[in-house]
Amino acid sequence: MKYYKRCFTYGCLLVLTLLVASCDKVDITFGAAASATDPNITYFDNYKTDIATYKLDSFATSDHSVFSAGYHTDPVFGVVKAGSFAQIDLPASNPLLNVTETIVFDSLQLLIKPSGAFYGDSALPVKFAVYRLNENIKRADGSDYYYNTSSFNYNPVPIGQQTVSLYGKSGTDVSVKLSDALGQELLAKFKTNDFDITTQENFINYFKGVYITTNSTVTNSLVYFTDSVLVRLNYHQNGVTPVAKTIDFTYEKTKQFNTISFRHTNSNFAAFITNKTQVIPSTSTGNQCFLNSNLSASIKISFPTLLSLKELHPYIKVVKAILVIRPDPASASYPYSLPSTLDLYGTDASNELLSGIYDAGNTSLQTGNLVTDYLYNENTYYSFDITQFINTKISEGQASTSALLLHTSLSSTEGGLQRLIVNDQNNNRPIQLKLYVLGL
Repeated sequence: MKYYKRCFTYGCLLVLTLLVASCDKVDITFGAAASATDPNITYFDNYKTDIATYKLDSFATSDHSVFSAGYHTDPVFGVVKAGSFAQIDLPASNPLLNVTETIVFDSLQLLIKPSGAFYGDSALPVKFAVYRLNENIKRADGSDYYYNTSSFNYNPVPIGQQTVSLYGKSGTDVSVKLSDALGQELLAKFKTNDFDITTQENFINYFKGVYITTNSTVTNSLVYFTDSVLVRLNYHQNGVTPVAKTIDFTYEKTKQFNTISFRHTNSNFAAFITNKTQVIPSTSTGNQCFLNSNLSASIKISFPTLLSLKELHPYIKVVKAILVIRPDPASASYPYSLPSTLDLYGTDASNELLSGIYDAGNTSLQTGNLVTDYLYNENTYYSFDITQFINTKISEGQASTSALLLHTSLSSTEGGLQRLIVNDQNNNRPIQLKLYVLGL
């Protein structure tokens, strides 16, 4: 009898233990590679995704070693105008010091080396205009940070104007003729070793720099160029036989910057305010959002209902999350083309670029894996695997402010053109989030 009582007691304890254990949270290990045919997988073809255009009030364009100049009318973004300011450096030494032969002036020229990037039609000619600055490129606070909104006074009479074709001349020096009078004046100063060319400080007080822009009546594109030699003084030295020679002037990298401005003509941009940082939802811009490197505009992507996934099951994990970005056809209408790569970054309420979105091995930034439908352009898209980001956001809970920023992959915003138009989920060819959710 004692034996049966003892067994009954142990049995009750066992049942009680199981009941207590059943009240505790069970740790579940989710597999990294769940099958889409798994009955525990819920697939969402187009999960709720919000987009907005994030643009800065201004952005730094100095110290990038890139020049931008031009004028262009974009049917979507409006009229864009660009020009470049640069302080000219004095050569390290005077090559005419102690020269006794006759020195004869030939020409003065601005040299530009096109990068091959254009905002507009590269086949159209560009009419450059070069102006001499009336004031030094110098900030009152002593810093060397210059922005697309920065500007310095210049003489309205150009020291050079010329219409040139840059088509097919990527990486090749193109010359713009400058004033003969200025060239002869410069040569005379080197011949006499004038005070103005004895030190860099003296030189920039005499020749403060240049502003390079374009004539809007001829030009309908922005061009991007660079060069180590910006101004070249050509002369020949008469000895037994004439010898052609040059004096080359480079520019000060930290005191070269680009001005870029937009005048929006599309009603979708009515909410845009010049020189103001804004996050503008797609509902205020015609159910579209815009990425434009020259506007420093990125696309903010957020997922406002993500935590509602927890209502499906007690325990969930997103086993796959693919963000699909289908460009609006106007993104690639002639003469524009789609960016071959784009960057995706995490962000928060500050809208600063935080950590990049890496591939599955966390070894390299994802760049969109652009797929191009050359035949019908219906299945052209970028795709990003954002599985890790989505799971992290879910784990952050209600306090999470994390979102994504689709951003230009250019090293400097004014170094070329990346332009993209993306539709929201109330428009055709919308942004798409594909979710595979494992729930238990």
